[in-house]
Amino acid sequence: MANTPKIHQLEANIANSKQGDLDVGGCYSKLMNMWNELSNLVKVPVCTCSGCKCEAVSKITAMYDEDKAHQFLMGLNDELYSTIRSQILALDLLPPLDKIYSITQQEENHKTVMIAQDNRSETGVAFAARGQARMLEKGACKICGRYGHEEAACHEVIGYPPSWGSRGRGQGGPGGRASGRSRWACKYPRQRKC
Repeated sequence: MANTPKIHQLEANIANSKQGDLDVGGCYSKLMNMWNELSNLVKVPVCTCSGCKCEAVSKITAMYDEDKAHQFLMGLNDELYSTIRSQILALDLLPPLDKIYSITQQEENHKTVMIAQDNRSETGVAFAARGQARMLEKGACKICGRYGHEEAACHEVIGYPPSWGSRGRGQGGPGGRASGRSRWACKYPRQRKC
């Protein structure tokens, strides 16, 4: 005996099923569970004619499968999948459901990669902007004129490391080239060279 209220409820749930916060796989699994439950309650009629050539059963099965493909596509988030849905529906022949699922999953993976790249770019830009803001907050060093360190940590005061070579030495003061004063001012008691 058919369980009409249960069938009605399943049909309503399938018709109203939306992806929401689920990924494509979760959306597909949710629908698949409802379709399986419905197929246990509603059986496709089997032809009992001897030597049947109308292939009604395979046509009905194909019709059910096409309905499932439409239900899956309708349930996908419009913001994320409207383009791929339109592309699939524009095909001359609607692909099988498993192919549609595969296409939408590839689209989801592509979007995930693109979002991750955008986030990394935004994070890098924000990090660089914060670093630059910190440097500007400290102001320019009064000894060498460069940003990003305090006078007590200036290489002009504490000396350059041996690996430094000749790069950037002796720029001195905001005006450049030691600004007419001695190379190291002796107001720094811990300096190495005075």
